[in-house]
Amino acid sequence: MWTLDDIIAATGGILISGQQDIEFTGISTDTRSIAQGELFIALKGEHHDAHAFIRDAFLRGARGALVMDASMDYPGTVISVKDTLIALGDLAHYLRARFNLPVVGITGSTGKTTVKEFVASILSTEGECLKTEKNFNNLVGVPLTLLKLTRNHDFAVVEMGTNRPGEIERLSSIARPSISIITNISPAHLNGLKTIDGIINEKQAIFRNTLPDGVAVFNPYLDYMDRMEVPKSLDSITFSLSENTDVRVRNIISNNIQGSTFIADIAGKDVRIKVGIPGMHNIMNALAASASAIALGIDTEAIAYGIENAGFPGSRMEVIVSDALTIIDDSYNANPASMKAALDILKDFPHTFKVAVLGDMLELGNDSYYWHEQLGRWVAFSGVDRLIVTGKFADLVTESAISEGMDASSVFKADGIEDVKELMSNTLDKDAVVLVKASRAVQLDRIVGYLKAVA
Repeated sequence: MWTLDDIIAATGGILISGQQDIEFTGISTDTRSIAQGELFIALKGEHHDAHAFIRDAFLRGARGALVMDASMDYPGTVISVKDTLIALGDLAHYLRARFNLPVVGITGSTGKTTVKEFVASILSTEGECLKTEKNFNNLVGVPLTLLKLTRNHDFAVVEMGTNRPGEIERLSSIARPSISIITNISPAHLNGLKTIDGIINEKQAIFRNTLPDGVAVFNPYLDYMDRMEVPKSLDSITFSLSENTDVRVRNIISNNIQGSTFIADIAGKDVRIKVGIPGMHNIMNALAASASAIALGIDTEAIAYGIENAGFPGSRMEVIVSDALTIIDDSYNANPASMKAALDILKDFPHTFKVAVLGDMLELGNDSYYWHEQLGRWVAFSGVDRLIVTGKFADLVTESAISEGMDASSVFKADGIEDVKELMSNTLDKDAVVLVKASRAVQLDRIVGYLKAVA
């Protein structure tokens, strides 16, 4: 229960109408799912202003509302604040501070969601674990995740994303993690962060806001990580594929389309680990999760069990095998590092005919042309038999692939989703594998749906 005094203490808000002694059963930002007795927070976004739905919120059972416009006439208990988005984060921080439980914070250019699922699966072997759901890793999603904390939880795992300066600073100051993971640093969201220096400064904010005597988890041998500053108040636990780190790979037993099995050295103990999704980068993600788990004193058997039994959201390196086709669905998102990793995985598949269906990598700013030209080169070097590209940068990708030696008769530019479907119509073959990858806004998940239906 939230008292009115709690809300005002957390947000600095002012009661402008209603009762002083009222209590709220929870907090909501969505009238479609609001529960009886909750406080409705009216967020104002780029395209929608929830102040227009306040009356609807009360009709659906809200007991009060948090607003920015104090001049309107509202039908119930209303608290006014300067900025409801900031107030949402302040409420989450207020609640988080009431719980003395380990919070694992995760950020990085790629691999955040995979590492989050690994960590949550490991911690769930030891107790009740709250984790970020879906893509709730932003200024709205992180507070909403933390606002689900209850006395039943033993751990929390919070994923933090960013596309502009200051977001990780704000998110990590709300979550105050006790263990923080930076998966890697690579070009992503350059529209907002501009440069690699901007990305580095943005990501390392998570270490600055980790609780004193907490732990920083990172791979010091990855690109740009030598420039990461770890506060003296934190311990460090490191991971890598083969270097002398706290967690590393000793021997890879198998690495194929079903995933990988390897022997890891985890703090001096050899552990056999099975990862159920393909790619060397997912071995690295498993190592990052293992490093955070040893920071919490989790037994190595529980680490191995948690990694092997982790589940993952769809459209993230999901391999779908049918009688007519194998699909690698990685359509959820894309940046240069994840594109290259996906093409490396495609290259290793044993199929005789390999197809890459690719779309734009968004939010790369002034570097967009460079990275899409690079993408064409990577495709040419990957040995793909057919390339289909759609989006604003399709010409650049296809021309680059051809200039690097790919047969022009195997390279196609698609004007849209329907054109991609038409170009895919003659690729149904049990010996064919198709990689589908682009930024989410390109909607290549529709191609995956089409392929599932026809295959």
